[in-house]
Amino acid sequence: MENPNPTFGRNKRILIATDAWDPPQVNGVALTYQDTVDQLRLWGDHLEVIHPRRFEKKWFTLKGDNVEMIRDQGLTARLIESFQPEHIHIATEGPIGMAACRYCRNHHLAFTTTYHTQWPEYAQRRSRGLISSNWVYPLMRRFHNRAACIMATTPPMADMLKEKQFNTRIALWMRGVDTQLFRPRPATEKPEILRHAKGPIYLYVGRLAREKNLDPFIHADVAGTKVLVGEGPDQERLQRLGGNTLFAGLQRGEALARFYAAADVFVFPSLTDTFGKVLIEALASGTPIAAFHHLAPAFVLGQSGAGVMHDDLKIAMLAARQIDPLLCLKRAADFSIAGATAQFRNNLVPCAAG
Repeated sequence: MENPNPTFGRNKRILIATDAWDPPQVNGVALTYQDTVDQLRLWGDHLEVIHPRRFEKKWFTLKGDNVEMIRDQGLTARLIESFQPEHIHIATEGPIGMAACRYCRNHHLAFTTTYHTQWPEYAQRRSRGLISSNWVYPLMRRFHNRAACIMATTPPMADMLKEKQFNTRIALWMRGVDTQLFRPRPATEKPEILRHAKGPIYLYVGRLAREKNLDPFIHADVAGTKVLVGEGPDQERLQRLGGNTLFAGLQRGEALARFYAAADVFVFPSLTDTFGKVLIEALASGTPIAAFHHLAPAFVLGQSGAGVMHDDLKIAMLAARQIDPLLCLKRAADFSIAGATAQFRNNLVPCAAG
């Protein structure tokens, strides 16, 4: 993905409605929108972001995920009316996203969405099969098919949406990585918790939740140390599994970047992520990937040789140690924030016809 020319003609008025925002959420969706908003503003576009920080009252908070269920009370509608956007993008299927969708439908305004999260599969995993993904897909289709365009993170994800009868236009919006922050670093910058850890270091970064499929990682019988960076509702159970693991807690910014650079292998056991921003953060740090065969790592790795996918995660972890870090850096260069933001901007549609 080449860096685009930042000269797009006249500036746009873009409104983004999202239930995921940073802080307090630290996830790929929240961080992606922060990167996108920053880049659009750098190019001179006018942005209005409706996010949970702007709402005083909440119904409740899912503490393990830092997800806030806000009480809208008409604020989303007032903010849209006040800003008078030319383009509206609804990022999430939560209360803010639904309020924005309802406003657009009532006022006959076109909007775009993005399919960030495989909620049907998440629901099935978190309920241990009590909730079928097939029960959730109709709700997701009802929401996204009202959009003029659905943005998908990868071509395989776009194909999956078509197979699942998401029948509006689907366009590609990939992800970018900050290569100034995520980069190879000297051993002197290794996090303190890793200074005396037995190598090799196998790293996971992300939410500690059942849908992330972390058990195969913890149970993998490999020499060295497994390090989990993040927090989530499944943390206590995972800690009880043992497996020569270190739980480093939530890390951000420079502190997080040092973990990536200090690792020998980045392990991605998820079978539900639509992209996995952590994958390109690891690659930009010169750290090879070990993963199961799945849409997200298959797309990110492509034919780069920067990672190993295998049905046996242990085999992938051991083989990934042999990868030249230069292959990782070369592949990471294909994922710029500017290039990703240009895709997003080009996919937007005018709110009103004429």
